[in-house]
Amino acid sequence: MDYINTIATKNAPIHNAIQIIKQLPITEKLIHMYKRSSKNELLFIGTATFITLYNLSAYLKVKRQKLNSPPTVPYSLPLFGHNLYMMFMPSKFLDWCNERYGEIYNLNLQGKTMTITNGKLGEEAMKANAEDLSLDHGIVRDVLHLDYVFDETILDIGMTVNPAVARMALPNSKMPMYVAGIQSGLENACRALLNEKTTAVQNPSPFFQNFVAYMSVPGLIGDEFALNIEVIESFASFTGDVIKNVPLFMAVPTFLHKYILPFVQSAKKHESVMLKHVAPVVIERREKMRLAEEAGKEHGLVENFLQGLVEFEQTDENGVRTHCSAEQLSRAVLLVAFASVHTTSMNLSFSIYWLLARPDLMERLVEEIERILPGDTPVSATALAEMKFLNNFTREVLRQGGDSIANGKKAMRDFTFSNGYQVPQGRIVASSVRQMNFGDNSIRNSVEEMNPDMSLNKTSTTPARDFVSFGAGKHLCPGRFFAVQEIQMTLVYLIKNYDIKTVSGKRPQPICHIAGYMVINSEEPLVFTRKH
Repeated sequence: MDYINTIATKNAPIHNAIQIIKQLPITEKLIHMYKRSSKNELLFIGTATFITLYNLSAYLKVKRQKLNSPPTVPYSLPLFGHNLYMMFMPSKFLDWCNERYGEIYNLNLQGKTMTITNGKLGEEAMKANAEDLSLDHGIVRDVLHLDYVFDETILDIGMTVNPAVARMALPNSKMPMYVAGIQSGLENACRALLNEKTTAVQNPSPFFQNFVAYMSVPGLIGDEFALNIEVIESFASFTGDVIKNVPLFMAVPTFLHKYILPFVQSAKKHESVMLKHVAPVVIERREKMRLAEEAGKEHGLVENFLQGLVEFEQTDENGVRTHCSAEQLSRAVLLVAFASVHTTSMNLSFSIYWLLARPDLMERLVEEIERILPGDTPVSATALAEMKFLNNFTREVLRQGGDSIANGKKAMRDFTFSNGYQVPQGRIVASSVRQMNFGDNSIRNSVEEMNPDMSLNKTSTTPARDFVSFGAGKHLCPGRFFAVQEIQMTLVYLIKNYDIKTVSGKRPQPICHIAGYMVINSEEPLVFTRKH
């Protein structure tokens, strides 16, 4: 650095140029941005800059197409696009875009042109058929790259069979039958993870993932796995192992991915765990079902998600009804883990940190729990239904936890919206979820403004135009009833049995962000102290 400064000082033109650059107003702002940015945000900007250059040819190709494209927001910075605005003023910037350009416009984000929708067109994007706008190709393959982990058969099971089974096995009407399993999983989780009088949790994300895994495994795949540490740990860590690779895959051009795959975090080990433990149980259940059918009796197996997969029949192109093999189902269970543990643990984390950040909300929830479930009264579906504040609080947490830009879907062909605007094949179409939830990105955006009463006793699993956190239309999350029941039962159990505080004693920030618009949970260390 001294050598460079010496050259610049001795070379008058270079020296003068450097002095001019230093005096520019933007220079001070960029230096300030660099100093306040986290390592992840700087990595994100660097990656986006690289991808911008990499995708320049694709951008020029789109410009030559004769489509009625949505307006592109101006002031896109060379190389950086609109990323800096999103990092440092996301709510104001998106609100300005929505006010100026309406329900659909283009932004240059992550090195690509992305179409952003809100309002009625946001609902239209969410409800669109997968043949037009595909979440599978927009997220599962092109971002998470689960196609590097599973073959096409398993991915097809995950995208078609798993949701169908979830609708049959996990509807709201069946939630009472899952209470006992969730309660048992809760107690197992506390014995395993909070086994001291006082337990400090230094890494909240893996803690909550493991907690939810203990709670989910018995209800979703069976009591046989309730204390199977290998299965529980795979349920908990599979999602994290996949997500760790995402920044690298984003930074490296797709045609080079095959060369870096041997050096990234492998998720294949989790398949081995499921083949070892889940496949034999599937085979055993099918044998019991066969014997029961021959005897003309009911098989008597407990109804849960895995049992739904075991019994699910598909019809092939010849009209023959078939079942997925035990090996296929054991692998598909990992996609259930991905869909359930990650989102449930994140929203559970949001809930805990909101209560710690707002003691007034904690006080109201404690009062309701003590009134409806006094002493050792066991939790029940009926009691949960009576807890109006818990319902409103859960709904508000889910609304607050929506990404400003989410549900990135890939256009599988040139797609035309109802207002006539078109997006080309290959374009990512995202929805401005927070704007759709609140009408404005800046509304109720501070910790103090969080207000459960605004939910007006609307059920926390029922979608609405001001509540799209679970999606919309036929693409609604089919596991939302189970996830919400898990979150609510956990809050009741932990509040009745533990005092929870931040290790620092300071008020936490309940929701954090990456790049300004992707929500992540707080990593503020916690301490749990048993009350009894």
